[in-house]
Amino acid sequence: MTRDDWLELTVLERKKYNYLVELQDLTGQLAESLDRNDQVSVRMLVAMRQDPVRLLAEVDNSGKVRRAALSEEDRRRTGELLKEGQPRDDGERVFLEQAQKTRRLLEQVVAMDRRVSMKMAGENSFYHK
Repeated sequence: MTRDDWLELTVLERKKYNYLVELQDLTGQLAESLDRNDQVSVRMLVAMRQDPVRLLAEVDNSGKVRRAALSEEDRRRTGELLKEGQPRDDGERVFLEQAQKTRRLLEQVVAMDRRVSMKMAGENSFYHK
């Protein structure tokens, strides 16, 4: 893969990260509104979260489409890099660092969302087993 290919994938990861930061902030505000029992703010924040969730899904889909357009060898290398974390050059290293940073933030946002969802919906929560 060329350096430009890695850069393009890195930019998509950075966009995902930025939308996750926005989602994390709104989810934190939502949790605070729930603690205050401020139903007006809760409804407003739930609606506001829709945009970053939608945009995050669009960027994620763009990344999947972009990776699907790669050669089989490049797709395999991207998968190996994400699993094994052994970059061969600077382009791979920068992409991997951003992908790992995005993944860690995603895990934090999902955990926060789980707590908020369970508080809001209890047994009717998406996360309830």
